[in-house]
Amino acid sequence: MFSKLEITIIFYLTNEHPSHAKERRNAGFLFDVAYRHGVRRRVWTRLTRRNNELRSLSQYAVGKQMHRSAGVLTVSLDQIVGSESRTKDFDADFNPLNPHNRERWAGLLATLWSGVSLPPVELIQVGNEFYVRDGHHRISIAKATGQLEIEARIVN
Repeated sequence: MFSKLEITIIFYLTNEHPSHAKERRNAGFLFDVAYRHGVRRRVWTRLTRRNNELRSLSQYAVGKQMHRSAGVLTVSLDQIVGSESRTKDFDADFNPLNPHNRERWAGLLATLWSGVSLPPVELIQVGNEFYVRDGHHRISIAKATGQLEIEARIVN
């Protein structure tokens, strides 16, 4: 979602050993870019009468049932198509749609940049597609920073 130039600028601004304040400020900047992108896409899809909403798991009977873990796997971000519960906070590409997500989003990205590993997201598998139970912000960050895959705990 971000251009290579935007990412290069952010890493240039943070230097080699960024302070946590710089990491947090730059993570906030990236949230703002992702948020504006989401808002522009929302307007565009309304004008063109297209659907850009994150799909809801509630259309399937598996919604709130108890699930057992199928283990941790690497999942392509392209296979993650919806959410169990947060369909209004993110669009179909997991761009944030509400400014109230900023602090959590930026905090997680700053933590990631400081070298701390984030836990795997939790996904529900329906056929070959996945719906997010836990980890919406982590998926949004992964997509915004150009990752193609994410570690996930799969429940079925």
